[in-house]
Amino acid sequence: MPNSENQTITSKRKRVRPGKNVKRWELKKKTALQPFQAASTNPSQEQEDEKGISSTHSATQSNNNDTNNNQKEKIFVYLVPPSHQFDPKPSEAITTQQTLQLYQHFTHGTCVAAPRGEPPFCKVKYVPFDTMSAEELQGWEKLVCHFFDRTNYVAAVKNNGPQMDGSMWADGWRKGSKKESFGRYCSVGKLVKMMLLANYNPQDEAASIKEASDFISIQLQHLAPGVFEKYRETLIENNLPSMSHMEYPLPYDALDFASFLTLTMFDFHNGPHCDTDANHWTLVCWIPIFNPRNCSEDDPILANDDFDMLGAMSNAVVAHINGTAPFLEVAGQEKQVSNAQKKL
Repeated sequence: MPNSENQTITSKRKRVRPGKNVKRWELKKKTALQPFQAASTNPSQEQEDEKGISSTHSATQSNNNDTNNNQKEKIFVYLVPPSHQFDPKPSEAITTQQTLQLYQHFTHGTCVAAPRGEPPFCKVKYVPFDTMSAEELQGWEKLVCHFFDRTNYVAAVKNNGPQMDGSMWADGWRKGSKKESFGRYCSVGKLVKMMLLANYNPQDEAASIKEASDFISIQLQHLAPGVFEKYRETLIENNLPSMSHMEYPLPYDALDFASFLTLTMFDFHNGPHCDTDANHWTLVCWIPIFNPRNCSEDDPILANDDFDMLGAMSNAVVAHINGTAPFLEVAGQEKQVSNAQKKL
């Protein structure tokens, strides 16, 4: 404003830019979500992929509808402030419950965590069983039964150093001790036992492995299509076998994305270590199953609540698989697995 001497005085107040903070936070959220989003593809490629998917999995049409719904779902993005970007108790090899209270908790919905302005390190989605369709619920039941069945053919992995407790099984293809050699996980002793019991049919086992692999693939595509693309790119560019393949080499289909998986139970956990895997991301799935203490023969194999779980799966389930659990504790579980397999 002009003063008595006709001089102009410039205001020292900071200029306000409407929406500046909103735009800044939206940019950070976009950075956090970007790795999980699929890269743009041309229409002919999309049609080819959709054709390949529908020819290899009967539930794809409903899953495509789910994908459209997932695109509209609300995603909570937690941008970790600089003051929280460190381990509050680095001396703890196993994080205590008290220390866990210092972390941000995710309990429901779909969430993404990332340091402010940087790429994300986690995406998680919680899906209660009672919110699933009958087809989705059956898919998870079949996957659990498949995992139980595969423990009849593969032995638990021996302690690999970082492992501190629990049990782990690996299934699929893995490199051998000799250079440039690889093969499928298999316990010859267990395979012979299943053959002597006349419980082994190679065609049925191959079909079960393919169905489970396709189901996992579709779940990953729904959760993080961008990560799925990276997995698939690594698989194909390195000419690696897919975990759905029983022989090598075989042509890839639209759902092939990884060579092997691991199944952990019995409070499995590792000490601090650093892996050198080819993939930057790791897909992890927790499946709560029947209560080992008070389940009845009619209880479902999957549990929303009232289940007792340590680590990845309950200790009673592992005992059931190993054949070492007391009869009373697993009687209901044996019947549940039998009922589920008959129903499926």
